[in-house]
Amino acid sequence: MKIKKTALAAAIAVLLSFTACGTTENSEPSESESENETLQNTEAETTIAETEAITEAVTEADEENTEEDTTAATEPQEFTPVEGLSENYADLENRSFAYNGKVFTLGKNTLQDLIDGGIPFKESELNNTGNNVNKNYSSGTYTVEINDFVNMQFEFINTTETNITEAECLLQYVRWYSIYVPQPDYEDSLNEEITNNINDAANYVCFSFPLTLTKEQLLENNSDTTEITENNCVNYYIDSEVYMGTSGYHFEFNKNTDQLKEASISWLP
Repeated sequence: MKIKKTALAAAIAVLLSFTACGTTENSEPSESESENETLQNTEAETTIAETEAITEAVTEADEENTEEDTTAATEPQEFTPVEGLSENYADLENRSFAYNGKVFTLGKNTLQDLIDGGIPFKESELNNTGNNVNKNYSSGTYTVEINDFVNMQFEFINTTETNITEAECLLQYVRWYSIYVPQPDYEDSLNEEITNNINDAANYVCFSFPLTLTKEQLLENNSDTTEITENNCVNYYIDSEVYMGTSGYHFEFNKNTDQLKEASISWLP
């Protein structure tokens, strides 16, 4: 903006210099002087036109810069979980996630519920939904490819006293993971692509925590951890009342940046 205003000032100065030139009031202009005056008037008119053009350009630039400044000042929207999810990032009383705004809860919803809810499992794996599962056994793993870098995995469990199909089993395990997360030594274009894929996944998948979660943000939200490992994992587990073992939340963060690379929720009655 300073450069354009300087150009405007220079143009005005030129215009004033032409206005100051000319013959005196009492002298009779000669033919040469008349020609010079005509030339000066023409140049002055040209300068006025140029000055008006510069003024218009400066005004337009001011408006554009104002719009750009407003856009740059806009803060990103704060993460808000889908209604029905907890504000606690590791809520052991509400182990849920959402897909396209529909909430699914571990230990409550079945594989068939997730299929009916529009979760796009691989076609080859959907052929297994009619398979029998013995009591106290789990199904095979079901996979969803969210985009080039982001995937989800699911497992289901038969907690009844009889054999049932995989479609009837309860959701026992859900895992979200990104193949890559941004790194300081990556090229900017790659980091941008990775970030775009994670943000794209957030348009479909929602947990009680943001997919760009950092370790610091997790611990600030919920410090009641059961384990923080040397591999930069944070766990929130409780013992099962029915089976041998534990279940809950598992978070794994990148060792260089502390950004979330995968998260899983498990359930056992």
